[in-house]
Amino acid sequence: MHDAYEAVPILEKLPLQIESISCYDNNLLVGTKQGHLLMYCITPQQGEQRFTVRLLKSNKHFSKRPIVQMEIVPELQILVSLSDTVVSIHDLQVFNLITTVNKTRGASVFTLDVQSHASLSGNVSTTLRMCAAVRRKLQLYYWKNRNFHELQIDLGVPDIPKCMVWCGDSVCVGFKTEYFLIKTETGSLKELFPIGKNEPRVTKLDDKRLALGKDEMTIFIDFEGNATQKFALTWSDMPITLEYDSPYLLGVLPRYVEIRTVESRSLIQSIGLSKPRFITSSRTGGVKSIYVASASHVWSLLPLPISEQIKQLVEQKQFELALELAERSDDPEVLRKERIHHIQTLFAFNLFYQHRFKEAMDLFIQLETDPSHVIGLFPDLLPPDYRNQLEYPDKLPDLTGPDLENGFISLIEYLTQIRMKLVTDMTKQVQLQTLPTDGSSASVKLSQRQQLQIIDTTLLKCYLQTNDALIAPLLRLRDNHCPIGRERENLEEVPEV
Repeated sequence: MHDAYEAVPILEKLPLQIESISCYDNNLLVGTKQGHLLMYCITPQQGEQRFTVRLLKSNKHFSKRPIVQMEIVPELQILVSLSDTVVSIHDLQVFNLITTVNKTRGASVFTLDVQSHASLSGNVSTTLRMCAAVRRKLQLYYWKNRNFHELQIDLGVPDIPKCMVWCGDSVCVGFKTEYFLIKTETGSLKELFPIGKNEPRVTKLDDKRLALGKDEMTIFIDFEGNATQKFALTWSDMPITLEYDSPYLLGVLPRYVEIRTVESRSLIQSIGLSKPRFITSSRTGGVKSIYVASASHVWSLLPLPISEQIKQLVEQKQFELALELAERSDDPEVLRKERIHHIQTLFAFNLFYQHRFKEAMDLFIQLETDPSHVIGLFPDLLPPDYRNQLEYPDKLPDLTGPDLENGFISLIEYLTQIRMKLVTDMTKQVQLQTLPTDGSSASVKLSQRQQLQIIDTTLLKCYLQTNDALIAPLLRLRDNHCPIGRERENLEEVPEV
């Protein structure tokens, strides 16, 4: 585990009961059980007080009933809300009512599909579709001239939807007992799987995937309903709601927010909060804001700097996640590439320490690591004086028996590939990367002939240990660089030679 986020209080002991939250830019909207709508400006600042919180607008008469759902469309400057079982649209700046979609009266939930399109001239236009669940029907609308218009006839569904998300040309719907994928053009239903004991949860991920809840598990599917991962992600408790902040999935649990990775499903962090219920996020200029709320409190989840997270992950040897974060770094390109190369190098050596020899050798080839550093991982292949000068991130493992033999086999494959690259040109000097033990970049220049002598000598020693039938073919190569005198005594015991 490592610290990926910090929870900072934004609103405390609000006298009204929070029923929904939404955000855009630096603004946070809070919908309450009493029907009040509050809009706050959240401005980051330096010092102990991390934010300046200012109430911009308050509308006590926004609704007579709880505001149970809000979605902001900043591109169109509108707020779409569900209160008193009807969908309404308000102006985002002054909260004036633009229109009420009266046909949606009786709605339990809605979902929006916002698409931005760039023309050849560079102008960007935004299209908006809405799907509202009204009893056992799905109503489909499109936005035009400051109003929602019916897109097509209503679609009948087998039960009252509890939650839903628009995904491409379909809507993924969670009913009381099971999930369905419903094609919006035809109304055809694809049954997915049962819900379980908890309420259904559907979360849209950024990369054409959906996260569906089943008790303590989250199951990942694509927009066609096919599973995208072999195993489900399992939480410590039943999540109330989820939020995706790649590469993390944030689960709001009854007593804390739990952060896990999607791919490895690993637990990253648990942040204890008092009865959290809601989560929302928005992205502005590459910076993502995440807010979590209970019935009376709101917290901002601030991501720790990527460099700090990477440092923690490298110390914990979680190199794959460290690489994923390094790829997302905003560092200058040269520094970013150096950091990635450093992490990959440490990862390659760590794979070797875990006896994952084939994976380690493949990564050494990709990184163009100096072969002498790779050879030095094994006992008795380099002269002791030379090997003792080489530095490694950790103490080298003691390889014996089958582990040593398996390592030799992977090393042979690695050296054979390196050799093929080197023999193409015997004249030039090439620069090979050495192991950066402190994160800095280092290199050493060896002639092709020097490198080939090290490689061929090592291959000869490996063949003597694993398969002496390969010794003669190596020695017959016209360009072999084996110093036979050093191994003459061992070679005399090989009949083929």
